[in-house]
Amino acid sequence: MGRTRKIIWWIFGLVVLVVGIIVTIALFPRGETITIEYDEQYPELDPNERLPDTSFGWGRPGGFNPKFEFDGSFPEMPEKMLVYKTVPPKNVTEAYVRELAQNYFDMPTDAGFNRNGRYYKLKTEAYIFQFDSSTGFFNIFKYEEARAKLSKDRKDYPTNEECKRIAREYLKERGLLPEDAYLSGLTDCNINSVGAMCVWFARTIDGYKTCGPGSEILIEIGVDGEITKVSKRWLELEPYKLAPIITAKEAFKELQHGNPFLATSGGKVTKITLAYLTPPGGAYIQPVYYFEFDGSGAYAFVPAVKEEYIMSGEEMEQEIERLDSRWQSSGTAP
Repeated sequence: MGRTRKIIWWIFGLVVLVVGIIVTIALFPRGETITIEYDEQYPELDPNERLPDTSFGWGRPGGFNPKFEFDGSFPEMPEKMLVYKTVPPKNVTEAYVRELAQNYFDMPTDAGFNRNGRYYKLKTEAYIFQFDSSTGFFNIFKYEEARAKLSKDRKDYPTNEECKRIAREYLKERGLLPEDAYLSGLTDCNINSVGAMCVWFARTIDGYKTCGPGSEILIEIGVDGEITKVSKRWLELEPYKLAPIITAKEAFKELQHGNPFLATSGGKVTKITLAYLTPPGGAYIQPVYYFEFDGSGAYAFVPAVKEEYIMSGEEMEQEIERLDSRWQSSGTAP
C-alpha cells in the first residue's frame, strides 16, 4: 500500500511539473542569455556531493526517436552556475494563515477553517483561500455564483492592455509583486471554461528566466475587471553552491541521445539558452539548457549540471523512499 501511494504521488508530482512547464514555456520570452558575475564568493559543490536528477521520470516514449539539427555556433556559457535551495515556510499556524488572508485579501476573521495535513483552507460564502505550508503556495478564488456577472462574450471583459494594468496594480497595491517578477503572458482562452481572462507573471534568478510551476503568479479577471482568482507559487530561495555545468555543445548531444524533456517532434534548433527550472516542490533549483526550434513554439530541456554531480537512478529511488517515509510519519502527502 505504501509503495502504491508513493508511486501515485510521484506520478502526480510529475504531471504537475509537466503541465506547469508546458504553460510556462508557451509564454517563455525569447530573450538573450545573460551571464552574471556573482557579487559574493560561493563555495563549489563537493566532488562527492550529488544533487537530485531533475530529469528523473521524463523518459522518451517507446519508439520515439526525434532528429535534431543545429548549424550555428554554440554559444559561450559560464563554467559554473549557482544552485539554490528552497526555504519552506516556518511556524505556520491557523493564526498565520488567517492573518495572511486578511492582510492580502480582506478575508473576514470569522471565515470557516479547515486543515488537511499541510493544506489549510478558509471559506466564506463567496471565497475559498488555500495555503500549502510546505511551499508557501496560496490560492484564492471567488465562486461563480458569487460574481456580479458571467459572460462568454470577449467584449464584456477588459482589453488585453487593461488586463495587464489591472493585474499589475492589484498585485502592487497588496505587496504581492516581487521585484524579480515580469509579465509572462495573457490569454482569453479561459472565458468559456471559468469566465475569466488570465494574466501570468514569472520570475528571474540572477537575470536568467525561470520555467516550471514553482515560480508563477496567476491573476484571473472577470467581467468588467473583477478579480476572480489569485494564485502565487513563489518559493523562497537561498544561494547554495556553484555547480559545474556542461557546455552548449554537450547539451545538444544530450538533446540528441540523452534524456531531455521534449515538447517537440524534432527539427532545427534555432537558439540555445540557459534558464532555471522551478518544480512545484523539491529542495533545489537547478539550471537547465533550453532549446528553441523553427518558429513553431516547440522546445526542449536538458539538465545543465554535470552528470558526476547528479544522483543516479538508484540514488533517486532511495531519495523517493526517504521522502515517502518522512511524509508518512508526518501524516501528510508529498
